[in-house]
Amino acid sequence: MPQARINLNFASLPVTNRDDIQFSHISTNEGLSQTRVAQIIQDDDGFLWFATQYGLNRYDGYKFKVFVSDPTRKNSLGCVYIYSLFKDREGTVWVGCEHGVYRFDKVTETFRHYPIEGDVADGLPVIVSNVSQDHTGALWLSTGNGLYRLDPATGRTTAYRHDPLNPSSLSSNDVRFAAEDSSHRFWVATGVSGVSLEEFDRESGKVVLRIPVTSDRLGLSDVGVAFYEDHFGVFWIIYTTIGPGSGLAVLDRATNTLTRYSIYDRNSRRELAGGVQAVVEDQKKELWFATSEGLLRFNREQRMFYRYRHHPGDPDSLPEDRVISLCADREGNVWAGLHALAPAFFRSGTPSFTPLLRRPSNPNSLGETFVNAIYEDQQGLLWIGTTGALIRIDRESGQYTSYPPPGLALSDDIIAITEDRSGGLWIGSFGGGLSRFDRSSGRYKTYRHHASDPSSLSDDVVSRVLVDSSGAMWLTTWNGLDRFDPVTERFVVYRFDTRSQYFNVTEDHDGSLWIGGSTGLTRFEPNTGRVVRFSHKPNDPGSLSDNLVANVHIDQPGTVWVGTQNGLNKLNRSTGTFAHYYASDGLPVNDISCILEDQAGKLWISTARGMSKFDPLTKTFENFSTAEGLPATDLTGWDACFKAASGEMFFGGFSGGIAFYPEKVGHTAYIPPIVLTDFRLSGNSVEIGPQSILKKSISYESDITLPYRQRVFSITFAALNYLNPAGARYRYKLEGLVTMG
Repeated sequence: MPQARINLNFASLPVTNRDDIQFSHISTNEGLSQTRVAQIIQDDDGFLWFATQYGLNRYDGYKFKVFVSDPTRKNSLGCVYIYSLFKDREGTVWVGCEHGVYRFDKVTETFRHYPIEGDVADGLPVIVSNVSQDHTGALWLSTGNGLYRLDPATGRTTAYRHDPLNPSSLSSNDVRFAAEDSSHRFWVATGVSGVSLEEFDRESGKVVLRIPVTSDRLGLSDVGVAFYEDHFGVFWIIYTTIGPGSGLAVLDRATNTLTRYSIYDRNSRRELAGGVQAVVEDQKKELWFATSEGLLRFNREQRMFYRYRHHPGDPDSLPEDRVISLCADREGNVWAGLHALAPAFFRSGTPSFTPLLRRPSNPNSLGETFVNAIYEDQQGLLWIGTTGALIRIDRESGQYTSYPPPGLALSDDIIAITEDRSGGLWIGSFGGGLSRFDRSSGRYKTYRHHASDPSSLSDDVVSRVLVDSSGAMWLTTWNGLDRFDPVTERFVVYRFDTRSQYFNVTEDHDGSLWIGGSTGLTRFEPNTGRVVRFSHKPNDPGSLSDNLVANVHIDQPGTVWVGTQNGLNKLNRSTGTFAHYYASDGLPVNDISCILEDQAGKLWISTARGMSKFDPLTKTFENFSTAEGLPATDLTGWDACFKAASGEMFFGGFSGGIAFYPEKVGHTAYIPPIVLTDFRLSGNSVEIGPQSILKKSISYESDITLPYRQRVFSITFAALNYLNPAGARYRYKLEGLVTMG
């Protein structure tokens, strides 16, 4: 028997840890019939199918439809434990179980059973662990009792087994994987006495090339083996191991040379153990490997792996390290089945938005992800104000340093950060006053309000700190606008409305200050003392849309934009009136938090429902949510935002903090298919069958006739969008509906 040449020396591939992926999760609480999902596929309609230990699950992004054995229904699925799933070239879904395979008819939602001849081996049922299809249309079934060829047209099976007297037969009946490569060569992988890969001649039923991948003698259920051909034509062989051993090899089919790989941690130099369970290539042609020590992404250029693992306390990390199955869908998501938890998935490729704080960075967070303030200093270090801490982030090294807030209580959250011309870092807090932070010692010098001292800070809630073009420092508090004199360390307090709490202040091109607060918008000229106030008037359509002003932005041409709790406002300086923009005009929601401007003059607006980009020329909005990489959608709070000199933008809020370059933000081009998923009468799902009103699946019915008594019906539908199904918006129309009283 010809044998491949095996490199005796293992090639080494290093692994380094990364955390730049945000994982989403599904669970049995959403209707998944059982936790452990061993295989995942997507059909031609866009549905996802999950193989579990209790039932076959079809998922539409909103809910699951579960298929299990039902003796009362003709042509139901005849098994409960699902071992394998496969979609053939015609789009038909095949289900591997004990005693054979089942073919799913999506029109009638029924199953046809194809039993395996001699389906009992040593008194045990034959399990179909893998299904594949060759270029002739034949299906190949991998089982513990040999390899079977199935003709789907006739249902006839042909068995190929190990014959101790025939050296050209399969080396073992324990066939774990069998499939055809792109050049129509057929390969069979077996286990038990080591991992063996064999080229199989389907015409003669003989093995023509045998490749011993490992020589370790393993137990019957201890090894999994498969192979995968990527779009470059690289033929990867993966297998599980007992103890150490990376479980990865590559076969050069031109020279019949096998190269095995050692995957090791770059820091500890320890080899990863347990082997590789699955491999998939995503929409961007990146390779992902499932292991018992996390999910690996292969960097072809650098010849190394990036590893993603579970991090306790980080809900966006991989839920657990043992990954057992992988699937790449057409939307660009990668799905990971896990050993002891329900599946997780993520959007592959570089996300438009990058989370700032992936894991809790201080013990006082109370479990909150709230980012109250963001600032990048002159050295390029990022400063984040969060619950119970001031956090410094060195983005080059990835190092986080946490400092407690200046006050004595956790309620003294840091809500404002800025830097003066000398490099001093100033902190405004909620209840802890104003502080100058000494970066070398980590200590604060704090200024507080004293009721008996009119030259003290006007209030201990300092919501914004501004250093204007002249170098003067201005503070908004919940009881005034303060100017700080660094020489005397005293405050000059301005109050334009005794009822107002001031939230923010920004400087105009002419040196005027615009102040937003709880009772509207104020323009203040420090040189002249002139004050102009704008407020909402219920009977004046040209007035401010709401008195709660969260943010004021002056754009490059000098236009004043006002973000309120009820819409975006543009000030006409000559008339003193405002143009308004609401959700009805394209905003995701009326509640606005912060506004920044990019180099192209577009406004980026954080809201309670994600980010929005506004073009002042066309008056149009583009909205972004979790589908584009936001950790969550609520970016309101303390109008936290900052634009760096590089053009990079930072926004914070209840959902955490994000960073992005505006020119790199884009929408997915994927348009999800719309499918009908259920038909109900009086709230109950209608079964499909010859005696039913519904003869076919609602997805394929062209018409339904109802008796006049059955006038209460409903139809459910879904856009098969898995990353952000809640963000889908639907339009539908009833045509030709005639009602008679």
